[in-house]
Amino acid sequence: MNHILVVEDNEVSRKNLVNVLKENFSNIRIYQAGTGAEANEVLRNVKIDLFFLDIELPDTNGMKIAETIRSMKQYELAYIIFITTHLSFLPRAVQEYHCYDFIEKPFSRDKVINAADKLLRGITKVKVQEKKEAYIAIGLKGIIHKVFLKNIYFAESSRRKLNLHTDQGKIVVPNMTFKRVLGLIEETGVDYFVRTHRSYVVNMNHVQKIEKRKKLAWDIYFYGYDEIALVGDKYCADVIKIIEGGK
Repeated sequence: MNHILVVEDNEVSRKNLVNVLKENFSNIRIYQAGTGAEANEVLRNVKIDLFFLDIELPDTNGMKIAETIRSMKQYELAYIIFITTHLSFLPRAVQEYHCYDFIEKPFSRDKVINAADKLLRGITKVKVQEKKEAYIAIGLKGIIHKVFLKNIYFAESSRRKLNLHTDQGKIVVPNMTFKRVLGLIEETGVDYFVRTHRSYVVNMNHVQKIEKRKKLAWDIYFYGYDEIALVGDKYCADVIKIIEGGK
């Protein structure tokens, strides 16, 4: 999911821009702000991927918001598109705030689509690569190991320890809670790990099949790995839905 923030004080213009984006792009979530204060509130609560900033706002201006954005480490290279009727601002926007594009008012539908398409493609490509390289850090006997998520079949909690089943075999991690490993996986942002049981979380990319063992109890089998994971009653319906949907 790519998150977009549209900062525009004119409600009609803002709604028109939002509608163009919604009609032409999938897998996006759009946040709206009519003032600098509203924009700052969104920034505090959401990780934004693409910004559309109006230059003129009632309580500040787009340049000030861009300055705030660039001052935050996670947004040092974020994509910013300025919306303006004053093209004289553009040299400063490029030099100081490294904007990637601009849209002149009244905006052209095609211009919005072309600008957004180019940047959203880049954002998605980066996210895909980041997910391929996502890892969790595991401490074992005083050494911190990087374990890449793509190499994990599943993780299971067992008697105050965690078992990570990987393409290199089983890694036993003492004193790591199941809640902790769930949190580490969630922090990476990958979407292919699914909880299947109160004590199991599974990499769905490696799943070969699920097989019914008894009523509302299933086993999960993996490509190239002999160990099986369990599906609990509470998670059964959701796991089957994911398998059938080819997630």
